[in-house]
Amino acid sequence: MQEENKVAQTYDKVLARVKEVCLKSNRDFSKVNILVVTKYANQEQIRQLLSKRQVFAVGQSKLQDTLTKFSGPQLKNFKVKKFFIGHLQTNKAAKVLETFDLICSLDSLHLAEVLNKQAQKQNKKALCLLQIKLTDKQTQSGLKIEEVPAFIEQVQTLYPNIELKGLMAIAPQGAPEEIKAAFKKAKAVFDNHFKEQDYLSLGMSGDFEIALEQGSNLLRIGSAIFD
Repeated sequence: MQEENKVAQTYDKVLARVKEVCLKSNRDFSKVNILVVTKYANQEQIRQLLSKRQVFAVGQSKLQDTLTKFSGPQLKNFKVKKFFIGHLQTNKAAKVLETFDLICSLDSLHLAEVLNKQAQKQNKKALCLLQIKLTDKQTQSGLKIEEVPAFIEQVQTLYPNIELKGLMAIAPQGAPEEIKAAFKKAKAVFDNHFKEQDYLSLGMSGDFEIALEQGSNLLRIGSAIFD
């Protein structure tokens, strides 16, 4: 395998796995998007992929790393959507809103207030996914599932410059059946509060097949492409 084509071919293998699960699960492959997580990839790996394949969007978790990577000579000429997938500190909200097309980690009303204010200043809508918790771990960010309805109502009432576009969640550590059950809960919340064309972002490199089976339409995949 030529080094220049390695990343593109690995990406194709991931696509093939996604198509296979969609076929088995009676899912429409055209409605499933891959968010290519580039936070651990270097500029050359990203360049190889973007020069060979059309990708839906890239996912980054750190503002400065994103600015450094995508303003450098190897990547500055590529037009690709950028989704912020990390925990967002309020003091970086303005710059993140300038840099990213969608924020996947809205997890508090305080952050919503700050993002709304910055979006008003920038004369734009802050497109966000609501991050929910599928575990009781205190170290994991996100709203508890039972908090979601009231949170959505408050955001829609108080913050007109925020547009909620779906949900994002990280799988709990556990057996496949535990992950499946958690993803099923997230899908039920999504169905109750969002439209089919919005984003349900479940699943990463180690569990995206389970996420697909449970209805995820935005898979966050990094190591399976770049490792």
